[in-house]
Amino acid sequence: MISQPKEAVWEKVIHTALDMLFPPLCAGCKKHGELLCKACKENALYKGNECFFCGIKAGTSGICATCKKIHSLESLSWQWRYSTDEARAVIYAFKYRKKRALASALAGELLCALNNVDLPENLILMPMPLHPQKEAERGFNQAELIARYIDLPMTKGAVSRILKTPPQARAASRQERIKQIHGAFEVIKSESVRNKNILIVDDVATTGATICELARMLKNAGANKIYAAVVAHG
Repeated sequence: MISQPKEAVWEKVIHTALDMLFPPLCAGCKKHGELLCKACKENALYKGNECFFCGIKAGTSGICATCKKIHSLESLSWQWRYSTDEARAVIYAFKYRKKRALASALAGELLCALNNVDLPENLILMPMPLHPQKEAERGFNQAELIARYIDLPMTKGAVSRILKTPPQARAASRQERIKQIHGAFEVIKSESVRNKNILIVDDVATTGATICELARMLKNAGANKIYAAVVAHG
């Protein structure tokens, strides 16, 4: 089972002191106490077992047998339904209000989604790359922040995002999104991914087209098995 890295003692002391001086507000419901409260996590929770792509029953992998033949993925896991008010509020606070402290809590939720997935031991993390201009505007890559709180080796700089595409939510359909994202990535360090088992990490997936395009490019560069996990979908 994948876990989060243990927090250093001095970090715990600092965080405890700051919480006492400045009690945090939940990013989902604005109640005092913690950055992400238990109620908001439960209200956002996804409780089904549907295939990410077609909606039929798929078991723990999140992808049915038919869709596995179409896409270059072994599994695609998610913890929250993005359609809930709580999930949208938390993700918005993290990405656009720059509440970077949420990264650890979101990594914990992502790991919950992976609990029942059969993953290989020799797995490396790949945060979803951002276009350089978008990352400069935002000031950080939200997927990379989440990945830092997952206890697996991480590869950076192996893939570059060379096309700046609109957010998935602005696409009218999955087919439109597939056209928009085609050719958006370039593998620039194939030796870093060749024969590797890779876990793609991101905060949100709606159509899954971006993850599939990245997985396709990784496969073309010689990657072995590819898995994906996001905090929220839908």
